Amino acid sequence: MAFKSSRKVTAGVLAAAMLAGTFLTGFTYQDGIGNVYYETKSEIYNDTYFYEQLAGHSVNGIERAYYVHANTANTDLIPYVFEGEVTGMYTMNTMVSTLEAQGYKVVAGINGDLYDMASGTPKGLTIHNGKVKTSGYAPEYVISFNHNGEATLENVNVGYTLKGTINVPTVVPVDQVVNQTMTDPNVQANNGQTSGGTVDQTLQSAAAGATQTIYVPTEYTAQIGYFNVPHGGAKALHLFNRQYASSTKTSQTSVEVILDAGSAEYAEPSVGGTITATVVEVRNGNFNTPIGDNQLVLSAAGDSPYAVPISQLVPGSTVEISVDDWSGGNLRNSAEALGVYYVLYKDGQYVTPGTNVNPRTVIGIKPDGSILLYVLDGRQANISAGLGLTDVAKHLVALGCTTVVNMDGGGSSVINARKGGLDANAIQKNSPSGGTQRKTTNGLLLVYKGGGGSEAENLHTYAAQPLAMPGADIQLTTYATNESYEPVSLRRTVEYTMDNDDTDSTVDQNGLFTAGSSAGTATVAAESGSIKTTVQIGIEKDITFTTNVQNLVIDPGKTSDVNVTAKFGYAPIASKDSLYKWSCDPAIGTIDANGLFTATSESGLAGNIYVEYNGTIKTIPVQVGASVVDFADTNTHWAREYIGRLAARGIVNGMGNNYYLPDDSLTRAQFLTMLAKTIYGLDTKQTVAAGFTDVPESEWFYSYVNWGFANGIVKGIDETTFAPNEKITREQMAIMMNNFANYTSLVLPETNTSVNFTDAAVISPWATESVTKIVSSGIMGGYPEGNYIPQGNATRAEAATVVYKMINIRDNIAKNK
Repeated sequence: MAFKSSRKVTAGVLAAAMLAGTFLTGFTYQDGIGNVYYETKSEIYNDTYFYEQLAGHSVNGIERAYYVHANTANTDLIPYVFEGEVTGMYTMNTMVSTLEAQGYKVVAGINGDLYDMASGTPKGLTIHNGKVKTSGYAPEYVISFNHNGEATLENVNVGYTLKGTINVPTVVPVDQVVNQTMTDPNVQANNGQTSGGTVDQTLQSAAAGATQTIYVPTEYTAQIGYFNVPHGGAKALHLFNRQYASSTKTSQTSVEVILDAGSAEYAEPSVGGTITATVVEVRNGNFNTPIGDNQLVLSAAGDSPYAVPISQLVPGSTVEISVDDWSGGNLRNSAEALGVYYVLYKDGQYVTPGTNVNPRTVIGIKPDGSILLYVLDGRQANISAGLGLTDVAKHLVALGCTTVVNMDGGGSSVINARKGGLDANAIQKNSPSGGTQRKTTNGLLLVYKGGGGSEAENLHTYAAQPLAMPGADIQLTTYATNESYEPVSLRRTVEYTMDNDDTDSTVDQNGLFTAGSSAGTATVAAESGSIKTTVQIGIEKDITFTTNVQNLVIDPGKTSDVNVTAKFGYAPIASKDSLYKWSCDPAIGTIDANGLFTATSESGLAGNIYVEYNGTIKTIPVQVGASVVDFADTNTHWAREYIGRLAARGIVNGMGNNYYLPDDSLTRAQFLTMLAKTIYGLDTKQTVAAGFTDVPESEWFYSYVNWGFANGIVKGIDETTFAPNEKITREQMAIMMNNFANYTSLVLPETNTSVNFTDAAVISPWATESVTKIVSSGIMGGYPEGNYIPQGNATRAEAATVVYKMINIRDNIAKNK
């Protein structure tokens, strides 16, 4: 789907229809990411666009990419490197809100450089507003923006040089002291004071062959190894200012010299600049020195070769700290610069290869100087797998970039953007692999100053889904923005028409689009007064579909509504049940054109429901009046019906001699197997091995564990251990069920949202969300005492109960009361 607004022109004249981009009919192949099933595009600022892609990689599977294409050169769109305190860490939402509070309007932003998670220090050089914020602990390259906003990749070879005066202790004969002190009053004797006493006394000592230590003022030059980087093993000379933190945060015996630059501005270094400061205090043997706003602190570990020289700096004397670009590059002209993790592609060559599949954050530069801020989701089954470094570089090259750099990825990858008309602020658009935004050290944001007026200048029309089957309906919604692409009220009605459309698609005046019978691209025009926009919707026939019911157990005379979900490749596509052909075996009941099945009044009958589209048929086994299998120890048990119904469907088994042992605990592998058996026809044996050392191929649970791990339902205890025979706890059971619901695209109801447990505080943080969802859905509950007992071992009866309730929701049936 593509969207773009057309600006209002002179009264009575409609602007020409301008599309935001080419819709990807059928699918298009893009190197690196694979078959792109759809792409959406929204203008979010002047000539600045936000894209979303859903693709299918030939090896990894589903991929979702998000990127902003912007031109910051000689425009009012400003690249802004957010650093905050160097040792601070911030979510992207915090970065956005901080800049908004400072009067900026944020259009988009991504997370930045790789960083040390213990200290928050980034790997690379960071510059904001022409000032160096940190040298980084291992700087190599930066994406740099000059004062005109032009982006370049720059090699980092920056030198930080200290020049000052130190008092060097020197042992000399006393007669030399006499001569020197008489001619040079700056020479100090061993007590640090100018030599005293009478000449006669001094001569008498000299005659006796005595020596004395004097302190000779000496020019001192040293290379500062790191700026605003914590001490490490290199024993280098470090420099800190208030941008680092409120103190040096050193924890070992050090020599730290406080310098005063006169103002906070003068205490910030810039490439090509020199700081002149006064030595205020030499702190020998101290650490964690406070840093004032106007101050800098030189710091060296006590066993560093720099410790003694800087301890000899003369209080009250002047030092100079110069910062030079030794590579002779353009860093002295840099207004903003952000360190990069790896250079992936430059000068026509792929630089850093890699195949490990992960979420990615990448920056690309096109030949015209425009940039791409790109984030790819990963590590999430059914959402996005992620890409290796080589593939993500290829994708950026396929999108037109000639320079591609990798930033901090994995759980840090995040992109915020302000979609035209929808968002007043830049909000998160991707799905971070950890579930929430991770705090990171810095980020790159696109901002502008000021704001627009209240008049609508642009229209933005969005489709509820970008793809439709022939005959399916999609709702269109239109929003307005001002000249700065900020949301404003839409004061006139919107008129929808098919725009140069060769299909038999239709749209009504409420924006309800109905796809025509032919595959292709339909274009809808939306007008409000003198402004116009268009939106494109892809119509596809080559779909796959699944039903919400894989097998149905139903009581005689009851009804069940069977629903269909369709996909085009990996992409969801708009559908409706009436587009399919429905039938069933006459003996078991009837089914209407919308998939509503009514069971026969007779009990104990079995048959099938059939769903057909375009020659593909899905078969749903149906059991009317399923019997309950009783075990010797379940006849009077509270969970008899749950256990018996699952046993009748082959989901649970007894433990021998017709005993179920309902109050015994069960293992992680046993419960995972129960979940797998709820999926009719599932073949777990085709799953790739997970590689757990305690899950040998000879064990009965081998394929079930592989299947559960591959689909994100379970994780190992660590990278090599699954613990299949460990007893499952109630909170672990909730996690597995929540992950299973996500895997099967099951939307759980929220019927028990007010439940509170007396022991809620002891639910493990990593289990809280899953427990809340499963309890809210009515699948699990607590005990009569009001507690949940999250770490308590689940029983076989409890396991059967929760599994039955989950498939009861999934199969849309009601337990016979």
